[in-house]
Amino acid sequence: MDAAITAINDTISYKHRNGRLTAGAVVVLHPFSKQMSFNPHLHIIVTEAGFDRRGKFVHQKYIPFNAMRKTWQYQVLTQFKVALPKNIVFSILIDRLFKKYRKGFYVYLPKESRITNKKKIAKYVARYIRHPAVANTRLHKYDGKTVTFWYGDHDGKRHFVMMTVREFIKALIQHIPDRNFKMIRYYGAYSRRTKGKYSEYSQRSIKQATFDDFLKNPNKWAPTCPKCGEKMTFVYYEKGPPKENEVFGCKLPDWNHPMLSQSYN
Repeated sequence: MDAAITAINDTISYKHRNGRLTAGAVVVLHPFSKQMSFNPHLHIIVTEAGFDRRGKFVHQKYIPFNAMRKTWQYQVLTQFKVALPKNIVFSILIDRLFKKYRKGFYVYLPKESRITNKKKIAKYVARYIRHPAVANTRLHKYDGKTVTFWYGDHDGKRHFVMMTVREFIKALIQHIPDRNFKMIRYYGAYSRRTKGKYSEYSQRSIKQATFDDFLKNPNKWAPTCPKCGEKMTFVYYEKGPPKENEVFGCKLPDWNHPMLSQSYN
């Protein structure tokens, strides 16, 4: 993760004449592939360019793809070299990786990945930030002995994978991180240590909706009921996490809504 943000800062700073730029980034580590095999990779939400030393944001819509690939390779292999024991075997391995991948390591930077509005960023966050190794919707069949799930390839075609229960559990739990291991990290303008420095710009650039705004018009973005097809109505809000084994209807506010009162009169 550290190598990724260093590579990003190096790349966006390459053509900037007045020193190094610091991007804001949210980096998410995914250790799994669509088939639930071990395939560690990173998903990154990053600002378009970054802040200079004076705290001014320098905007760049374009991140050079080829430069990013080579910088990413350099940072990863250089940090490996520092972290690994001083051994001739590791030195040879790192040298071979530089020579084998002359264009750099893989980086996915299509034009479609550029997020231009709040709805797109909400979709991206919902899909990747808390993405499990296999979603419930991809579980196709369970007969007590085997589990069948599917995954979609880049062409949109579905492929079905069948595993024994033991194989499925083994494939699933290998992606559960160790206790206190951070799968999501924040860097630059989003980091806890430095975000205060850029908060003035962030507050000026991003209009954040408050809960008071929601209460003024709570049903504006209300979902549709999957049973009757009618738009749902906001009933009650209680601050804090839900209590264990709590059942709806045990508290007065559960039944203190006009819509519910009409139904039972």
